[in-house]
Amino acid sequence: MKLASGDRKLIQEAINVIIRSRPVRLKDTGDVGAALITPEGNVYSGVCLGFQCGIGTCGEYQAIGAMISGGEKVIRAIVAVWFDDKTGRYQVIPPCGKCRETISQICRENRNTEVIISESEKVKLSELLPHPWEYIMEKGPDSE
Repeated sequence: MKLASGDRKLIQEAINVIIRSRPVRLKDTGDVGAALITPEGNVYSGVCLGFQCGIGTCGEYQAIGAMISGGEKVIRAIVAVWFDDKTGRYQVIPPCGKCRETISQICRENRNTEVIISESEKVKLSELLPHPWEYIMEKGPDSE
């Protein structure tokens, strides 16, 4: 699918969260920003956190955490952007496998999430993750 103007705004928000995090100056932190939009039109963003002991998290995780903190779980569209320190350029990147599974597991509806994978293309999560692990975190009508 081709990008729409709203997708470009989401990319810009992912870039903005990187820019806002730069003054913090932590190693392996802040070079990937992510932004998502919910069906209600709310935008949440996050930046990656990197720690040498291996407990860092992706920008998508941080944006998803903000969304959940905001009382939502359905993602209409999501994007991750990487800042290359060497070239000073921003590049849209597809989410890693862990992030793909996370998006899928939060809510069944998220398999229809539009994932922006480049500056000109987006796909449904189901195309990036055709055989997801079937665990879903959300409580259904049969759960406690």
